[in-house]
Formats: sequence, structure tokens, C-alpha cells
Amino acid sequence: MTPSPWFKPALTRSLKSGYGRSDFLADLAAGLLVGVVALPLSMGLAIASGVSPEQGLYTAIIGGVIVSLRGGSRVQVAGPAGAFVGICAAAVIAHGYPGLALATLMAGVMLVVFGALRLGKYIGYIPYPVVIGFTTGIALIIGSTQLGPALGIADPAKAIPHFIGRMQHLFGGLHAVKFGCLAVATGTLAVIVGLRKISLKIPGALIAVLLGTIIVTMIGVSDSEIPTIGSKFKEISASFRLTDWQASLPDRAAWLAKAWDVLPLAFGIALLVGIESLLCAVVADGMSGDRHESDTELAAQGVANIASACFMGLPVTGVIARTSTNARAGAKTPVSGLIHAGTVLAILLILAPLVKLIPLASLAGVLLSVCWYMAELPLWPRLFRSGGSDMILLVLACLITVFVDLIWAVGLGVSAAFVFLLIRKSAHPEKEEPETIDVEERADEVRLALSGHLHFGRAAEPRAVETRLKAGTLHLTLEFSHALFVDCSYAQALRELATHARRQGVTVRAVGLQGRAASDFARFGLREVISI
Repeated sequence: MTPSPWFKPALTRSLKSGYGRSDFLADLAAGLLVGVVALPLSMGLAIASGVSPEQGLYTAIIGGVIVSLRGGSRVQVAGPAGAFVGICAAAVIAHGYPGLALATLMAGVMLVVFGALRLGKYIGYIPYPVVIGFTTGIALIIGSTQLGPALGIADPAKAIPHFIGRMQHLFGGLHAVKFGCLAVATGTLAVIVGLRKISLKIPGALIAVLLGTIIVTMIGVSDSEIPTIGSKFKEISASFRLTDWQASLPDRAAWLAKAWDVLPLAFGIALLVGIESLLCAVVADGMSGDRHESDTELAAQGVANIASACFMGLPVTGVIARTSTNARAGAKTPVSGLIHAGTVLAILLILAPLVKLIPLASLAGVLLSVCWYMAELPLWPRLFRSGGSDMILLVLACLITVFVDLIWAVGLGVSAAFVFLLIRKSAHPEKEEPETIDVEERADEVRLALSGHLHFGRAAEPRAVETRLKAGTLHLTLEFSHALFVDCSYAQALRELATHARRQGVTVRAVGLQGRAASDFARFGLREVISI
């Protein structure tokens, strides 16, 4: 079947442009590294989501294969992600795994439709402070699920779906802290952080888990003192299994009733997959120099989620940590993602019996390190210094994510951002300018004339200019004479454009700054990457 114009897999583009031995060797090295990085993360995320560890590995394998074959990004790696821990854990408690699987299946269908309708570009309308806020909120949710295993506090008799309840259980169990578990979790964190400072190419999480497992096994500590995967999950299956729909959904009426019940959950999963995967693809573009096909990516993520739901997996999305590792390791094409999936599969088939020996505290240490790096805490002071609506959106998105729901956080965050934008525009109607961006290409210069309100709804504009920076371009000039203000999301897009240009040896400068646009330029720290 000939792909329609909107469906342009990166693998096809890569192979058509030429693929040689050096490309394969680069992909092989990167894929092997990402595969071993994905192993402890996938198991830890599965356990935190309330399912067995091998289901996280199934998700990494299925997502890695399908998204690499049909996705729109050259170096993106897909699999289970920390962003879904809160949603999945709550879904398993409320609906059981079959309910989560059905919601994931429905989300996959929605994503395929989103791609076919070419809705990928609208993901860019989510303001940057909202993205950082819900990312921090997700990190807090994951952390609340992992502090108990890290301290050796016994799980509650019935799983707790809410943040406050988990923290109450945690504080109530502080008298029963097991210092062996605390030592293992702390040691895991120390190894990961230490190795990360030496080189980002070292699989610190895997090395930390291996060391923790070896030490605990050699010492001979009992499972009651330092619980292991084997003490919680009696059987680790290396064989793929089809999801057992029949047991919980015996007839058509049950299917329809459950589908209606999990419809909001399915939409939430679809929305989060779209946001996470396309944000990840943008990060991958900045590291690889490529431009992803957003609608192709959405469709591929949809197919991957349908397959994952059918084979006992979790929601699939592009994962920034693994994608960054892949790009830094020198990956050239999606072949590296296929090799990553093959590596996880080989380890699952060969080492499944040994997985039982891994201490839960060690996996908790891995996930706590993920929380720290995904929380984006260093960005909070900058956004607080910017003040005003950006600070409100940041705090609002974080608090609603933690205490209510991620979908409400995104919905209310975007709605509030539009309200703030309308208020800002109405404050000075006499200064209204058309919202345009004009690109002029000269012999060795690209010049952008930015007019009107530079807000989050236009944040995709600077990224689209990256393709204009061709060989021979020496200068990028940003003309702000008719710009009225710059918000945080547009400022971040300008920062990314300037960083991309400087990597290509292009000097970047701003001219015509005046009034509110000039003060916005200063308060967002754009002088770090753009000269005036």
C-alpha cells in the first residue's frame, strides 16, 4: 500500500537517503546502549504502575519495534514512560488491568485518527509553563509511589490511588523503616548520579541495579529485610501473552459498558501520548538535526498502543531519557530503535529467571533518579523570575496534576493561558499589530521579521525556520520592531532556534527591540543565546 502524503516514516526516509556500514555500526552501538538503559527503567515503571515487571519489558519491545518501523522521528525511542505511572496505577486500581488495556487500545485508535486528521501541529499550543508544571507534578506522583519501597515500608493492604493518601501511609510507616532498603536505594542513587557525571553514555541505572543485586545476594539478606522482585511477583514470564479480555469482558454488552466507563481515561492516555511523544520528537530534532513528521509519529504511536494493549503491555510513547541517550550515543536512523527492542527481548529471554533477585529498593532508587531529572526544578527559578501569568500557569499545572488529574491540568492550563492572552491583548488595543513572521533569505543571512503578539499559540513558528538555515548561512537576524510582547513559550522556541543555529556555526542577533518586547527579552534570559 502506497503511503498517503501525510504518512512519511523516518525509516523509509533514512534508507532512501543512503544507509551504509558506518551508519549501521553507529546504530548498533547506540541501540545496544539504549537497550540496557531501558531494562531497569521498564521494569521499575511497570511495578510502579501496579503490574508485573515483564509487562514493562513487553511495552519496551513492542513500542520500540513499531515506532521505529513506522514513526516520524529518526532517533526517537518509544516504550513505557514515567508520565503514565499515575494514570496507570489509578486505572489498575479502578478498572483492573483489562480496563487499562482497553483504554490503551482505544487511545491507540484515537491517535491513529489524530494523525490522519493532521492534528500533530496543535500539540504546540500547550504553553511551556504548563508542560513544565505537569512534568514536575508527574515526577512528584512517581516519587510518592517509590519512597515506600526505598525505605522498606510495607505496601498498604489496598493500593492507594491518590497522592495525599500515599504520603499519609508513608509518614505513618516511618517507624518501620528498614535501613537495609534505605542503604540499597541510596547506593543506587549515588551510583547513577556519579556515573552520569562521568559520562551520559554509561548505563548507570543498569550498573547500579546489578551492583545492588549482587551485593544483596552475596550477603544473603532475607526477603523480609530487603524485598526483591521475586518476593512480590512469584513468576516472571519470558513469553509474550495475549491480554485475556474474555475473563472480564465476556460479551458485547460488557465491552460497550466498560468502553464507555474508560472513555475519559482513553482520551487522557491519547492526549498524554501525543504531548509526550511530540515533545520528545522536538528534543530529538534538536540533537540530530532532523525534522520529524508529527502526524506520522502520532499514527505510529497509535498502532504501537493498540499492539501493546493486545500483548499485556502498558501505554507506549516516545521517552525523552532514552531518546537523548540514543542521540548522544551517535544513532543515525530508526534502526537503532529496532536494535534497542531486540536487546531488551534477548535479555528477557535469557535472564528472566535472574530478574527475581533484583531488590525493589534498587528499582525504587532508579525511579527516584528519573523523578529528579524529569522534575525540571532548575527551570522553576527562571519561570518564577518571569512572574505574572507564566508563574501562575506553572504552579497551577503542577498542583492540579498532583491533586486532581493530568487532563484537568492540561485543559485548565491551556484555558487559563488563552484568558491571560486575551487580557494582555485587550490592555493596549491601540497597539495591535498583525501576527506574522516573514522570512527573508539572502546570500549568507536569514532574516526573520516578527510582528504582533509572540505567544504560545505561535511557538511552532521559530522551529519551522530551522530548515532555512542551509549550508553557507552565516547570520540569523531576528527583527523585533513590530513585536508587542514575548511570552515564555515563544521565548523558549526562540532559545531552541538560536541554540540550533549556533550549533551550525550561525551567529544570532536581535534588532529593533523596544518597549514590552525588550523587557520580555531580558527577563526570559534570551541574551544567553542571542546577542543584541
